[in-house]
Formats: sequence, structure tokens, C-alpha cells
Amino acid sequence: MKKKIFTSLIFCFFLSAVSFSTLAQEYRYDISKYYTPDIVRNSLDLNLNSSGGLSNEATTYYSPIYQGLPNDSLKTSNVNGQLYSTFSHNKNTRKLISSINLTGNFSLSSNTDNPSNEVNKEHRSNSSNNFNFNTSNRHYYSSNHFISYGAISFFTYNMSKDVTGNKSVFTNRYQNDLNISLNPYIGIGIGRIEQVEDARQAIYILEELSKKGVLTRHLTNDEIFNLSQQISRVKNKRFLDSRIHLMEEIASVDSFFVRNSLLNKQDATYFTNLYDLWINGANFSRKSGQSFEISFIPSGSWDKNKDEYMSSSQYESFQNNKQNWGYGGNLNLIYNYEKPVYLNWQHSVTVSMNGSTGYINEKDLESTFLNKNSTSDIGLNGSYTLGYYPTTRTNLSVGISEIFNQNYSKPDISSIFDSVGWIKSHNSTTRINFSAYYYLSRQLRLSGYAYLNKYLFKSDYGSINNFNAGFSAGLSYSFF
Repeated sequence: MKKKIFTSLIFCFFLSAVSFSTLAQEYRYDISKYYTPDIVRNSLDLNLNSSGGLSNEATTYYSPIYQGLPNDSLKTSNVNGQLYSTFSHNKNTRKLISSINLTGNFSLSSNTDNPSNEVNKEHRSNSSNNFNFNTSNRHYYSSNHFISYGAISFFTYNMSKDVTGNKSVFTNRYQNDLNISLNPYIGIGIGRIEQVEDARQAIYILEELSKKGVLTRHLTNDEIFNLSQQISRVKNKRFLDSRIHLMEEIASVDSFFVRNSLLNKQDATYFTNLYDLWINGANFSRKSGQSFEISFIPSGSWDKNKDEYMSSSQYESFQNNKQNWGYGGNLNLIYNYEKPVYLNWQHSVTVSMNGSTGYINEKDLESTFLNKNSTSDIGLNGSYTLGYYPTTRTNLSVGISEIFNQNYSKPDISSIFDSVGWIKSHNSTTRINFSAYYYLSRQLRLSGYAYLNKYLFKSDYGSINNFNAGFSAGLSYSFF
């Protein structure tokens, strides 16, 4: 009964939000019908996160049964930092949609446990660095059919150090891992997904100016489309001075209203509202359309790992030095659907199916031992996200996704697994996630994310059933 009441309240809240959003809108323009002129967009974001802590714990014994035991103390400290930066270049014309993304992620962490017993003193440090380069291109040889090509590549280097004990009794462990991967692709497809946030920005501007009594009349759908195109075109211009760039953009939009005799006054109220909605009216990406694509992805990777363990006991020291390389191919079928509804809502659906095969070679550089594995994988993924944009600065979303994979692997050399043959396993992950974004200013954004995960794994040798949850928060700064 309680569950039904709770579900009913959520449903009523959803309907109320939709009704309020619809009634509050003067313009009913369907932004899903908008398409951009030829545009180029660039962005550079920088994220910096840091955390740390200190603890001082003391234990004192009073009971006679602990008589003679020394009092204990434990001092701990931890420091974590992460720097994450992304550059994006996007181009959208009637013949070509292309993007380039460069991402760098650098993180450091340090943790120290310092007990009164120096033998158990421990210091752990870790450094993780990765660089990703992705490019994608869709060349349209007709209005709705395209050939796609691009590449996904990454470079990763991790280093960790764990030191325990003191000068006389100790264990030290050092690990280094270097990984390089390259995955070019080529495909064909049908459909097109447009960026429509400029049309949404035009509606934001018109609704606010109408409320303030600035406009002489209600604009037609054709005029709204032309205003949206004007907004898209002026954003294409490039200036070294951002202040001059902003002045040019505001002047261009103002000229549209003057040229079409849409203003009954040009006072401070008009310009301040125009300025505010130009700064914040297109903070979030909005999309419309659908596409289906079939692509083939050959892949290659190389990994080198070094693990050194040293102890005050000569019998507990060892060193592993391994080198792995692999190659294979993937066939992907991907369907994407984007639909803006009631201006403030967004439906996003992705369904994909993929099959892959490949070989992984592992070589121990100390003993020249070589191990080769064959792998095959079949996957089916689906996700749905409902986005809500209550204001120009705020975005809330809830999503659900399902991932299913069936995997087969087989060692290709003499080993203990020879008599087993192919090793089968399958896994599935069900996730519900919630996200929120709020722009404190044009460049500064607050974000929050939470999720619930249900993971199932089963193979010929065992199974795993896991439920987990997590959350994160971040602050991002956009240079442009």
C-alpha cells in the first residue's frame, strides 16, 4: 500500500511539473524541427578536485587483564588531487559532421599510517595519468545517408608505491604500468541528429522579452527559425578579445529585432535581459533526431607492467616484468534517438549490439614464458535518460541502463586449462543514475552524480552477485 502511494505521488509530481512547464510557456515552437547552418564550436574545460584528512587516535588501557601492555597511538593522513581537462572541436555542415576530443587526466594520492609500533608504519602513494584522443566524422552523400570514420585511442601510465615497516623490518612494493591502445573505425548509416540548443535559446529570449512588454507582437514560426539561425551564425565568429566578441553577438541579435520592427522600447530592462539570456540561454546541449549506424572497428593494444616486491626477508623478494599485446575486431550496430518535448524536457535513447573477437598475448620478460588467449564477446546494451531543464542554469536527469555480455575465452598453449576447452562467462549490469548541473556563472559549473548498480556474473568456475551505490560532486571551469 505504501509503495502504491509513493509511486502515485511521484507520478502526480511528474504530471504537475509537465503541466506547469507547458502552461508557463508563451511560445509553443517545436525546437525538434530546427537545423543549424554551417557551424564550428570549440570548448576547453578544466576540472580540479582535491581532498584530504588528518586523524590522531590514542588508546589507553585500564583493565588488569591488559596490565603490562603499552598504550597505543595512531596518526593517519591522506591527500588526494585530480586535474582533468578536455578540449572539444565540433563542426556541423549539411555535408559533414565531425568532432575532435582531447582529454588529459592527472591524479595523485598519498596515504600514511603512523602507529606507535614502527614496524606497522605504512606509506602508500599512487600516480595515474592518461591521455585520450578521439575523432569521429560523418560524411553525408545524401540528405540522410552517411559514411562514418574515425579513431579512438588512449595512453595510460600508472605508478604506485607501498612502503611498510622501518629500516630493519620492512616490505616495499613498486608497480609501473604503461598501456597504449588504438581503435580506428569505418561504418555506414542513416539518419541525422541536430544540435537545437540555439533554437531553445531564442525561445528563452522571446519569452522573457514578452513578459517585460518589450516586443510589439508575437513572432511567427518562420521568424523564430530565422532568429535561431542568426544566433547560430554569430557564434561562429572568432575574436581574440572575448569582450569584443560578446559585444558583436549582442549587437547581432539586437539588429534582428530592430530590422523586423519588433521592439517598442530599447531601455536598460531590454538590454540586461538580452545580455543575461545570451550568457546563460544555451548552457546545456539539446539534440533532436535519430540515427542508425553499422561500423567495423579493428583494434590493437600494448601493455607493459613491472612489479617489484622487496622485503627484509630475502625469501620474500621477487620481481615480475610482463609485456602484453593484443589485436582483434569489433562489429557494432548502434541506434540513437533524441527528442526534445515541451521545450524543458528531453528524451534520449541508445540501443547497441556488438560482437568482437581477438587475441591477447602475454609474455613474461624474466622467463620468456609466452601465453596466448583467444577471446570472443557478444554484447547488448540499452539506456534511456529523461532530462529536465527547469531554468537556463539548471539541468536534472534520471536514467536507467542495462548491459549484457556473453564471453568465451580459450588458452592457445599447453596449460592446466587444455582439457577444459572454451571457458564461458556472462555478466549483466543494471544501473539507475541521477545527475544535476547548476551554472554559477557562464564559466563555472557545479555538478552532482549518484547511482545504484546491480551486477551479476557467472562463469564455469563460479558466480558473483553484487549491489553497490555511489555518488560524486565536482566543480568545472570552462575557458571557452
